[in-house]
This record gives sequence, structure tokens and C-alpha cells, in this order.
Amino acid sequence: MKKIKFSQRILLLVLFTISNILLSQSYKVFYEMKWGNKNDTTKNQELCTLIINEKGNSYFQSYENFRRDSTHTKIVNEYFANKAGGLRLGDDASNAKFRSLIIKNVSKNDIIVEERFFTSIFSIHYNTTKQNWKLINKTDKILGHSVSMATTDFGGRKWTAWYTTEIPINDGPYKFYGLPGLILKISDSENEYSFEIKGIVKEKNDLEQRNFTYDQPVNITPKQWDVFWKKYTKQPSVIFENLNTDQTTYVINGQDVNSKEVKDNYNRKELEYLKIFENPIELAPTY
Repeated sequence: MKKIKFSQRILLLVLFTISNILLSQSYKVFYEMKWGNKNDTTKNQELCTLIINEKGNSYFQSYENFRRDSTHTKIVNEYFANKAGGLRLGDDASNAKFRSLIIKNVSKNDIIVEERFFTSIFSIHYNTTKQNWKLINKTDKILGHSVSMATTDFGGRKWTAWYTTEIPINDGPYKFYGLPGLILKISDSENEYSFEIKGIVKEKNDLEQRNFTYDQPVNITPKQWDVFWKKYTKQPSVIFENLNTDQTTYVINGQDVNSKEVKDNYNRKELEYLKIFENPIELAPTY
């Protein structure tokens, strides 16, 4: 067995300590997400955030939804801390195009996707989504950081990523993770989807009370989600089924959600929204 000199042990200890300090810090990473349908001449775009906390969890969502969720959490935390006055939360309405919240624990290869509909939240648990990366001997510079190339197949697409070991966090936008550094840019081979870093700050953010006013999330499997999503894309008002009870009646603009007018309006609005993602990011199951 090859012996490690005392000086080498000290160096390894220093590197290990530095790595642990970096990984225990909280970051907020900004990504520009761009995507388009196959015949689109222009692309949709949305500013998104990746929140990485000191516990090893990360949260990826649109910046607009991040602002809503972090604000709600702050208000709820202050309310319970002061225990005075009424609890007043802002409007949950959002103009975000990318609506999903992706929660990752990369050390456990766990991903939870939260999908919010009216009063309900679905929590879909994935544990087989880790990408198999091929490291490529190509380098570049992005946002002042030295980056290296890697490729993978994921969700029916071929992806090329650029990551930096200068930020030793094996995470990235959307469901991507598992490289020896933060993913700064990733795009598919058809250039239909891309995520590119626009900024990064060391900052602690709390989203734990984001769902305070909602019912408990409904835990479902990826297959159950696929079944529901197929129904939803045909008739979005399916979410209103069996919603009312003997004690509670839900209304939109003063009208019962079971009314034909409410359902028709909701279907029309949501079917128009769904056209934005006619070409989905995942073309094949990832479970």
C-alpha cells in the first residue's frame, strides 16, 4: 500500500474542509430557460432559480413562483414568531409559464416534483432519474468560470452540459445533476430546450411554508401522474371533480366550480396555456 506523506494528508484535509464548507453554504442560482415547439420561429423564455440550502436539498422553479413562495414563507414565519395580528397572505396567482417545483436531494438520488392546481398539490416522487454522464475533453468559459463538457441521454433527448468544478456542487437546472460541479449550461441536441446560468449569489432562502394555505400534498407515483396528466391535457376542469363537500363549496369569481361556465372558462384558458409546452421537455418516461 502506498503511504501518504504528512504534507499530503494536510493538503487532503484542507481540500476536504474547503469542499464541505462550500457544500454547506446556501446559494441562489439564476438560469434563463428557453424552449420552443418544433415549428416556432421564436422561443419562449423564463427566468428560473435554483435554491441550494445547507442541508443538501435544492429547489428549481420559475423566479416568479420563487418570489411568491419565499414571500409566503416569510409572512407565515413572522406570524408564528410574533403571534399577533391576523395572517394575511398575498394572491397565489402567477403568470409563470414553467409551473413545476423540482426538489432534489442529490446525495440520495431523490427528486420530488410538486404540481399545483387550484387548491390541490400533487407530489410526485422519482428515485431513478440519475443521469449517466459521459465526460468530454472539451473546455470553455461561462460567466468567468472554466467549464468542461459532458453529455447524457435523458427523457428521450440527447443533452450537452457545461459544468464547473470551481463550484463543487453536483447539481443543476431542472432535474439535471450528478456531475463533479455545478451545471452552468445545458441544451438538447435539437436546440429545443436550453438552460443557461445568468448569475449566482450566496444567499439563504426559506420555502418551507410555501404550501401553508393548501391541503396536504397528494403523494402519487410517476405512473399515476402520467395517467392524471393525460386526462388533464384533454379536459383541465377534471381537477374540479369531487372537490366540493357538504361543508365546503369552492367558487371562482363568485361561481361554483361545478358550474358549466366556470369549467368552460377554465378549460379554454388552460388548453391555451398547454400549447406553450406542446413539445414537452421529456419525450419519454424517466422512471
